[in-house]
Amino acid sequence: MKNWIKVVGFVVIVALSMLVFQGQVSAHGYISKPASRVYLANQGINTNVGAAQWEPQSIEAPKGFPEKGPLDGQIAGGGKYSLLDEQTQNRWSKVDIERGKTTIEWTLTASHKTSSWDYYITKNGWDPNKPLTRDQLQLITKIPADGTAPTREISQEITIPADHTGYHVILGIWEIADTSNAFYQVIDANIIGGSSVLDTEAPTKPTQLVTTAQTFNTLSLNWQASTDDQGVASYEVYRDKKFISEQSTPTFQDTHLAENTTYTYTVRAKDFAGNRSEWSNSIQAKTAIKPAVDTEKPTAPKMLMTHAQTSNTIDLCWQAASDNISVAYYEIYRDGVKIKAQTGVMFQDISLNNDTTYSYLVCAVDASGNRSDASNLLTTKTKSAEVIPTETWSATRIYVAGDKVTYNGKIYQAKWWVRGERPDTSLVWVLVK
Repeated sequence: MKNWIKVVGFVVIVALSMLVFQGQVSAHGYISKPASRVYLANQGINTNVGAAQWEPQSIEAPKGFPEKGPLDGQIAGGGKYSLLDEQTQNRWSKVDIERGKTTIEWTLTASHKTSSWDYYITKNGWDPNKPLTRDQLQLITKIPADGTAPTREISQEITIPADHTGYHVILGIWEIADTSNAFYQVIDANIIGGSSVLDTEAPTKPTQLVTTAQTFNTLSLNWQASTDDQGVASYEVYRDKKFISEQSTPTFQDTHLAENTTYTYTVRAKDFAGNRSEWSNSIQAKTAIKPAVDTEKPTAPKMLMTHAQTSNTIDLCWQAASDNISVAYYEIYRDGVKIKAQTGVMFQDISLNNDTTYSYLVCAVDASGNRSDASNLLTTKTKSAEVIPTETWSATRIYVAGDKVTYNGKIYQAKWWVRGERPDTSLVWVLVK
């Protein structure tokens, strides 16, 4: 019996060790400085977090925050580790962070192609004893990326608002370019010190306010972004001298308007200390007249063409259609079957067969469902299969996204950083041929 217990214990230990090793090899990234909530759990400081203690790099959820991403109340755990979402004033250990410029360091265990790094902080007056929700957060820094894969360690600078003090939660999001997901990390910060000089400098005023599109009940606005020594927090939009919206980006669509009516708009910028800029230029914009019955179809999209191909993708573009009211979206057809509906006039068809001919058509559709005639028919062909290297997989070598190897006579491609995982059993590898 004793020998049997020893065997069972050994198996359990081996299984746990393999789980931890797999997390270290195949996972992705976490904020190591200032230490995030889950990283402090990994270090044994935050307790009772379940499996997240061994997987600080795996807080992964859909990208597109705040429109998409984990649900309210599940932001800290990414919808996967519910114990990380427990929220009270004293539940988590806090790290001291000074107001003003702060360096954030990520440790990446897999280097993905990156779209952006986004940072939010809880607003003044947030309730630390309630679950973390979107409406408690404000965007403080957005760092666009060029789509390449970063190094294993990356440092970035954010600005903690001058009017924040005490306990606040900072949310960092690493948005991936080549998948539908992002990695979420929260920092429990005790904001202290910093410069004793109050921020009294207002942002520069927004310029070049223009109308970019209109229908019978909507008007779209765009303006040149403001600048500020501590960062622009938002833009206040006024219609006919009345406040109607606050935007984090220099664009706005005003909806539910009256038809054939003129409106006047102005915009001003606001920084994190509450300083407001001078008013932008004032513009007048008029909504269109709504037809009694909209039966007019849009014009057909023109000049459908391809501007790039690979062995498994075809890039399309076309000339925009027009409509008596507005074009709502475009339908894209491949070999007579609708494959996509979208608003833009560029599209990449993916996961195609190499050295294969495909035919495409595009139609425009308006808000009433009227469909245009089809565009010109485009017939194009993917390129021949690329020459794949025949390097044999090695258990000791490090591979990064895009690397290809042979294993047992088959070709595999790595999706992200990996070492030691067999291509025929690991989700890190994709069978190519």
